[in-house]
Amino acid sequence: MDCFLHLGIGEFTVSVSTYRLPDGLGKDLEEVRLRSAEFRQGTLSPARFQAFRVPQGVYEQRESGAFMLRARLAAGILTPPQMRAAADVSERWGNGTLHLTSRQDLQIHGVSAEGIHPALVQLAAVGLSTKGGGGNTVRNIATCPLAGVCPKEAFDVTSQVVRLTETMLNNPLSFQMPRKYKIAFSGCGEDCAAATVNDLGFIAKRRGSVEGFSVWVAGGMGVHSCTSQLLEEFVPAGDALRIAEAIQRVFDRHGNRKNRHHARLRFLVQDLGFERFRELYRAELGSPIAPVAGSNAPTPGGEIELSPGVLAQRQPGLLTVEIGREIGTISAGRLRALAGVIERYGEGVLRITSWQRPLLRNVRVGDLEALLGELAALGIEQGEPLVLRRLTVCAGAATCRLGICQSRGLGTDLRRTLLAGGVDLQGKAGRVSIHISGCPNCCGRHPVASIGLFGAARHIDGRVVPFYVVQLGGRVREGSTQLASGRIAVPARRAAAYLHALLHAYEVSAATSFDTFLIGGGRELAAEIARRYAAVPPFAEDPSFYTDLGATEPFSLAGRGVAECGAGIFDLIQLDIVAASEALAAGRLREATVHAARALLVTRGQQAENDVDALGLFERYFIAAGSVAPELATTLAAARDGEPEASGVAQLLTEVKRLYGELGPTLKAV
Repeated sequence: MDCFLHLGIGEFTVSVSTYRLPDGLGKDLEEVRLRSAEFRQGTLSPARFQAFRVPQGVYEQRESGAFMLRARLAAGILTPPQMRAAADVSERWGNGTLHLTSRQDLQIHGVSAEGIHPALVQLAAVGLSTKGGGGNTVRNIATCPLAGVCPKEAFDVTSQVVRLTETMLNNPLSFQMPRKYKIAFSGCGEDCAAATVNDLGFIAKRRGSVEGFSVWVAGGMGVHSCTSQLLEEFVPAGDALRIAEAIQRVFDRHGNRKNRHHARLRFLVQDLGFERFRELYRAELGSPIAPVAGSNAPTPGGEIELSPGVLAQRQPGLLTVEIGREIGTISAGRLRALAGVIERYGEGVLRITSWQRPLLRNVRVGDLEALLGELAALGIEQGEPLVLRRLTVCAGAATCRLGICQSRGLGTDLRRTLLAGGVDLQGKAGRVSIHISGCPNCCGRHPVASIGLFGAARHIDGRVVPFYVVQLGGRVREGSTQLASGRIAVPARRAAAYLHALLHAYEVSAATSFDTFLIGGGRELAAEIARRYAAVPPFAEDPSFYTDLGATEPFSLAGRGVAECGAGIFDLIQLDIVAASEALAAGRLREATVHAARALLVTRGQQAENDVDALGLFERYFIAAGSVAPELATTLAAARDGEPEASGVAQLLTEVKRLYGELGPTLKAV
């Protein structure tokens, strides 16, 4: 479809867009130009620039002065002209690396401050907008990537997604929500788009000849994940837009704008109660939804995988081909070269998936061999086992300020470990889903994986060591969605070996599915295996444990902290508070003092070199700053030389817990 933008430099035509860009985008881009210039000149503070740019989909990365642009892909569709433009932007203004996200966005990394505006203009010229890519906005609408070709779907949801995308982008309310608002559309009860863990989810159904949806609400993944609740059993497809807008208005009028950590729609539903929320929703909806008699039509048969990564479509003679990629990333050069291949085959566009692997659909059977040959010539590997094709990995600490661990490093190590052998990747163990997030936030979607991992850290031998927390048993399917659970922890250096051992244990078990494996004692076995991989040798014996996978420098939290969102730092704070409480109860008073003093240093962007440094930094940033009682300096001084008094340590810990409890609503200002 065509759309027009006026950017103050003349009107030009966007002829390759899959969705109509928002009205007034030209004005937005001019505002970006002005605010970026003010920021570079020092007349606009970083905080004010952040408040402006984040809703425009521009995030600062871990490296100060480097920015990430998150482009919205409606229904996950990416065209060859867009691929070339994104590659050009990445090479000219960024670091030459792009990231395919689990929400079907395209991220361009390492963009300089002066490159933000010209990069956004260049993307807009090919129908890509980053507006709403961050902040308290309506985010990209997740979509089943097989919409229109899947044998199991009730009907193709693509047109619904594009229509809702365009409507939400032109609604000013979409950019001033209490918190982010995430929507998903799945074509059948398999729920490939994870509608049952989104703020609002639609799952396609048929009743007789009527196309419609079941409607799910108040789910979400994050530090406090939860599954959705059924709001409507069946609504005609034409009502989806007004349902989304009605819930948006309820969220806007009643959502929590004081505490960003209790502001998502799921918390509002918890606070109101589901029935009260339903009443408010129906009031906003206005005219009731016309009921449709009958029961839902049965789901058609499933897809057929002809060979690894090649699926038969419901259209006879046509195939869907998964395109190989690096762990969550693609280089600009490869993306540009891939564009030339894609436009000659199938439907001529890519569909980005929630597992970050692009799909090329509508490939004729007779063209398959030639296509695979051209992909091989580009060095794009095909035919990997399913466990690696579905491996989902967020950007992690390599770029994200919230990242604790470099999740891509673990993804690479796991791939190497599994391909080395010892587990039958073509058997049942090869069908297990593994998702990795670099912190407790869920960009890698670890709560819905069979095996989910998120980055954490432990203080060992006076140093910080990268760890992963392992959770088990997640899945998505309408009516039986379940979140992964558990708190198994293994050091990053042994995480791949641990996963290999766990998969082997499942492989040799009599269980016919991973769920039955867990129910039949698999969780206990997983914990037992973890104990074999939990030990961390002293630094002098093996310093590699103190360096993250994919990193060259010793593990550090430098560059991490407040950034654009603060939820991810809570895991590390909690670890120190728990350790301080346990040490105090056991009478290890100096140890308790050190843990308590170190707990909140990350909120000030500080990392202690050793125990004495932790005490000094706490005194400087909390006692001298007037955040806690000045008499606590006596407890710190006693801890430097020996054992402080228990009463002083208890008071210190109480003060730290108080400050921790206040972090939610004040973290942005810390």
